[in-house]
Parts: sequence; C-alpha cells; structure tokens
Amino acid sequence: MSGSTQITQIDPDTAAAQWLLRQEQGLCPAETQHFQEWLASHPAHQQAWQEMQNFNRLISEMPPSCSQHFAKQRKQLAAKARRERYKQLISVYFRPRLLTGCALSLLACSYLWLSLPSYQQQVQTARGQILEQYLPDGSHLELDTDSQVEIALYRDKREVRLIKGQAMFHVSKGSPFHVITDQAQVSVLGTQFSVRNTQKQIQVAVQSGKVAVQPKPAALPGLILRAGEAVSLENNTLSPVQAIAPAAVGSWRQGRLSFDNTTLANAIAEFERYTPTGLRITDPEIGKLRISGSFEIKKLQQFTQALPQVLPVRINKGEISAP
Repeated sequence: MSGSTQITQIDPDTAAAQWLLRQEQGLCPAETQHFQEWLASHPAHQQAWQEMQNFNRLISEMPPSCSQHFAKQRKQLAAKARRERYKQLISVYFRPRLLTGCALSLLACSYLWLSLPSYQQQVQTARGQILEQYLPDGSHLELDTDSQVEIALYRDKREVRLIKGQAMFHVSKGSPFHVITDQAQVSVLGTQFSVRNTQKQIQVAVQSGKVAVQPKPAALPGLILRAGEAVSLENNTLSPVQAIAPAAVGSWRQGRLSFDNTTLANAIAEFERYTPTGLRITDPEIGKLRISGSFEIKKLQQFTQALPQVLPVRINKGEISAP
C-alpha cells in the first residue's frame, strides 16, 4: 500500500499534518491527485487542512527563538517520515496529551512575541552635538548635547530610557509612551514635552498635551502636567508645579539657554555641557547669585560680558570673584 493511500485512511487531523509534511518535501503528480481527492472527499478534511495551514502560519510568524523549536521537530519528523514511518510518528506527535503541551508552548511563545521589542535603538550625542531621531511609529525626539537614550518599541507600549542629558519628545498617537529615568517615569498618549536628567535631578516641561509624572517607587504620589507647566524631581521629591511659556520648552533646540532665577553656578554648568567655558567661580557664595535671561549657546562671550552688568561680580582671566 502506498504512502498516499495510507494517509487517506487515518483521521483528518493526522492526515492533514502528513500532507503538510509531504508537500514540503514535494509531491509527484500522482500524489497531488491523491491529495486533491482526499481534500474533496469530506468537509472534515477541508477543515483539518485549513486549521493545519493556520497553525503552520502562526509558527512561521513567531520570532526565531520560538519557531526554531517547532522547525527542528518538524524536520526530524519529516526525516523519519521518509523512512516509511508516517503513521506511527504522526500519531505520537499529535497525540492529545502532547497537543496540550504544544498549546502551552504556543501560549508561551505568544507571550514572548509580545514582550520582545519590534524596534530597538541606542542614541548618544557628543558634547556640543544636537541630534534629531525619527522612530518607526511616527514619533521623533530631539536629543540635546551630551545625552543618551535607549529606545524600545513594543507591540503594546513604547519606552525610551533617558540615561543622561535631556530630550524633546514629539509623540504620535498610539500605544502608551513612557520616558523612564532612574527617578521617575513620564507617560503620555500624544504630546510634545521635554525631559531632563542631569545632576541627579529630573525636570519635565510640557509644550502641548499632557503627561503623567510618576516618581519611583510607584507608591509615591504622582501628578499630571499640562501644556505650559513644568516640575522638577530630586531625591524622589516633586517640586511645586511651575508655570512656563510653552514656546520656551526646549529652547536649546534653537541654540539658546534660558535661565529663570537660576544660580550662577548652575548657569555656568549648563554652558559647560555644550562647550568649555574657561570660567571658574572663586567663592561659593558668588555661585549662589541668581540670574535670569536668554543667551545664545554659541556666544559665550556675550554671556560673560553681561555678568558684571547684572550681578555684583568681576571677571579676570576667567575667574569670577567679588568686585
């Protein structure tokens, strides 16, 4: 009795599995005719064949880490089938108790498929460099000087880890979008905002839309920021919400640094992130003086010349001291 005739005499599910193996090996014209006759002989055959194709398609769409296990078993089975042992091996492979294990494996692989990112990227900028990065989901981010992010897009969420520096985010609508730092998670659904992670302090400012700021650990209270609002987080403590001009969010993208009652020490440190300033504060009390204004990043000399005019200081060969 030929192998094709044997296939027609077993249950539809097992027969469908065997026909699939035979097709992958290649059918001769006579076998092709036997297959068509088997398929047309009963509706149960057509249903079993369709289910077997769906099952095979599901395996082929899985990540390699999942599908390789099934592919290996199928290759082993096909090799044994070529040695005239179709009926025995298929009945063992598809016996009901093993089908349960197979279903559990599929569930596990489906979970793994969801947990693996569909897109990953690490982006880092050098001192003085500003970089724009576009993402496959239509979002994009602008990365400030001396900054680093790790991007991972999953099928049910989007995550960007801001390792250091700051970035401006333009988020397209879609699955939840999270910006994660060592102290907080910022979550949005569609907005434009900036997140800064420098000097052990997190700053979030919203240009449009709204974001949720959740300190770590999650048990700590969070808050919602709307357009024109900003907040800082230091030592897991949120500052009061501050009102800001939406147009001022991420002013560094236009090559400017904006200071609002900022200490002189912090203002100079901000310039240092972009370029060596050569400035040194000789007295810590001078560093506590406050300054406000907007300055061009590439025109450090203008900033230096303005200091003695707005603060009680003098500058001599880069040293800032009392007059």
